[in-house]
Parts: sequence; structure tokens; C-alpha cells
Amino acid sequence: MASFALKIAQAQQGPQFMLTWTAHGSYTPPGYVGKALPNQNSQITASLALISGGQLVNLKNRTIYWYLNDTFIGGGVGAQNISFSPLGEAPTYLSLKAEIPNYNGNLVVDEVQIPLVQPKAVIEIQHVNGQFSSNPLALQGTPYYFNTPNPTALSYQWSVNGQSPSSAENPETLLVNLDQGTPSGSNFSVNLRITNPTDSMNAADSTNLTYIKQL
Repeated sequence: MASFALKIAQAQQGPQFMLTWTAHGSYTPPGYVGKALPNQNSQITASLALISGGQLVNLKNRTIYWYLNDTFIGGGVGAQNISFSPLGEAPTYLSLKAEIPNYNGNLVVDEVQIPLVQPKAVIEIQHVNGQFSSNPLALQGTPYYFNTPNPTALSYQWSVNGQSPSSAENPETLLVNLDQGTPSGSNFSVNLRITNPTDSMNAADSTNLTYIKQL
């Protein structure tokens, strides 16, 4: 009896949307398990699928309208996919809506919220509570959500206590060599700015470190 009731409930469910989106070219580092998020200069593509009675519905002959923040951005017969540029400046959320005006005599609507973010720069270093004892000290600059397929296309600007390194073979990595006479307890302020030369978008990060000399 319980199984029979469950089948009836499933059969009575209405159509279900599958509205997905992708931010093209939004860079995330290897090992990142989250979704690549768009910034205000990104290109976004959305796709629509519809499930009814456990089956994928053929939308080839269905009229589909798309709205971004309640503004019509396109549509037509079989328009299951749409590409668009964001509206507004990050950080904010975009409201993307798809409508099928006549599905079995009903208006069917689904809507998703897309987070619009600023690119992000992260200084990565293995330390505990901002303390380090290694010399030289290696720091890694990691970009997120820049419009580039390759992090080496970005510009990295480092500084330590206001001083910029004279040169860097690998600009993503900063190697700080301390003088042998550097006293334990010395403080260092490290700053990083990452810029995308193609669209001038940038992000910054900073960290304060304390050198603890090993005995």
C-alpha cells in the first residue's frame, strides 16, 4: 500500500525545470571544487531542460522567453540556451528567469540567482598564526574568477614592507630571502595585486608575518 501511494504522488508532480548556467573563462585554480563564478565582465551561458513524469521533455517546438533582472533578453521557439553579459556591478546577484508561456495550457516559470563577484587574489603560505621560520620564504599568489584561461596571462605585483622585488622569473611566486642577521620577531607586511591586462580588472590581498628564528 505504501509503495502504491508513493507512485501516485510521483505521478501527480508537475513539470520540473533544470536551469543551469556557466561563466565562460572564469579562472579557478586546479583542485578548486566550487563553481566558477562570473564577474561583471564575464560572458554567461544558461540552458533549460524540463522533466515531466520522469522524462525529459522535448522543447524544440516550445516557445521559451528569458529575463535577466526582469528585463527581457531573448527567446523564441526552441530557445533552450542563451548567452548574455551581466547587468550591474559586483558584488550582487543576478536574477535569471525562463518562461514557457503555453505548456499544456499553463505558464511554466523557473528562476535562479547567479552570484556576481569581483575577482579575488589570495596569498598562500604555509604558516601558523602568521609566524614562519623558513628562509628563504616562498609565497604563492592564486587568482580566482578572472576572465582568463591561463593565470600566467595575469600581472602580479608584490611588495614586502613597501618594497617591490627587483625581478621575478615566476611572477606567481614570491621568494623572500632574509639576511642572516635578521632578528627573531621581525615583522613583514606582504601585499599582492593581481591585474588582468585584457580588461583591467584587479584584486588585492595582504598578510602580516612574523619571523621566528630557529635555535
